[in-house]
Amino acid sequence: MPLKSYTYYNKPVSIPKDYERLVKILIDARFAQSLSQESLAHKIGCATSLIHKWETGKRIPSGFMLMCWLDALNCEIEIKKIPQNRLP
Repeated sequence: MPLKSYTYYNKPVSIPKDYERLVKILIDARFAQSLSQESLAHKIGCATSLIHKWETGKRIPSGFMLMCWLDALNCEIEIKKIPQNRLP
C-alpha cells in the first residue's frame, strides 16, 4: 500500500508505515477467519464500503471504530514505550 497523506486542519498528515502494517495484519486476520468484508461489517455494525475504504487506505477509522475492528477479529494491540535512542 503506497504511503498516503491526508490534510487535517490544513496541514498534511502522513500515514505511518506502522499503521499500514496494522491494516495488513487485520486483512490477513480476516482472510484467516474466512470472513468477507460484508460479514466483518455486519459484526462491527458498519457499511461494507467502510471496511473496503479502511483496507485500501481511503479512510482511517476513528479510535473507537479501530477497536471495534480489532474486537470483531479477536485481535488486540500491545502498546510499547519507544526506547530513547529510537525517538526522532
